[in-house]
Amino acid sequence: MDLDLTPSTRSHGAQRMITATVLVCEALVVFFAVLVAHQLAPGDRALTWTWGLVTAIALLMNGGMLSRGAWAYWLALALQIPAILLGLQVSAMWVIGLGFAAMLAYGIVKGRQLDREKDAVDARLLDSDGADER
Repeated sequence: MDLDLTPSTRSHGAQRMITATVLVCEALVVFFAVLVAHQLAPGDRALTWTWGLVTAIALLMNGGMLSRGAWAYWLALALQIPAILLGLQVSAMWVIGLGFAAMLAYGIVKGRQLDREKDAVDARLLDSDGADER
């Protein structure tokens, strides 16, 4: 499996839709994990809220920036680190964060593959339409 993070040329391709969906869902999970951490770690509430809200907002914003280039996909992967590290306060986030990281990586790679296959089908259809008109 090659890790090609070059964004698909499709404006609403599978790569972008899958990745954005995972990022938005993860932002919601991070927010709810912050609510749990608020009760579990009462001494660290300021850190918990700052860390959690900054991470959740960054995940949401990153979901909207995926059309801007490969750096947005690398940023999405990098944002998995603070989400996973939220496991320091909510132990379930170790597993949940790794699960989201895996879904994100799979969505990036598989979405790119689906977009390439769709582009190949579109190119064949356009070629066959051009041959029929002759």
